[in-house]
Amino acid sequence: MKIFFDVDGVLIDGWHANPELRKPWDMTIEDDLGVDRDAFQQLFFGTPGDRSQSRMFACVTGQSDLKTALAEVLPQVGYAGSVSSFMQYWFEKDSNLNASVIELVSELRRAADMKLYLATGQEHFRARYLWNDLGLSRLFDGIFYSAEIGHPKKDIRFFEAINAALGISGDERPLFFDDQPEIVALAAQAGWDGTAYCSEQDIRRHPRLREWWL
Repeated sequence: MKIFFDVDGVLIDGWHANPELRKPWDMTIEDDLGVDRDAFQQLFFGTPGDRSQSRMFACVTGQSDLKTALAEVLPQVGYAGSVSSFMQYWFEKDSNLNASVIELVSELRRAADMKLYLATGQEHFRARYLWNDLGLSRLFDGIFYSAEIGHPKKDIRFFEAINAALGISGDERPLFFDDQPEIVALAAQAGWDGTAYCSEQDIRRHPRLREWWL
């Protein structure tokens, strides 16, 4: 069985599709770095409903380099340090692992017939940070992310590319946990068995996994 996990909103407590569950990484960015939080959000991440035109979207789809994009924005929002230092701050602040989910993943990893993967919307630098520095490579068999694939997760070609890379057949129906219901629905179109994640119980109580915990 192949099981795919989203990162932000599932493995990491930070951004979540449900605003009530979000734990923003940049809450103290003005005190810590002198950055105007609202201005940075708008200039880099865009406005709600128009994210696909943002600099961040270009980065997570592999069209732009994160360092270059940040270098264009940071001087406009009050930051005077190096781009590399800013990225380190960002990645470390946005690395609050969900201990309950990580424990479940660790238990699943002990099953010989399971392969565990990440399916996530990331640009190249943070993807490498998550895999190497944060150590997710010790828990998962591979990472598939949007900048490497060249399509955002809200594009069925993202999932089709993974199907092709792993030779996933039409009747295999890999499990998938993601906090965004619309992405879960899209994955279903690609033949995946998706669940909209809100808590670790969504993993533990999944019908295809329930017997594993018994």
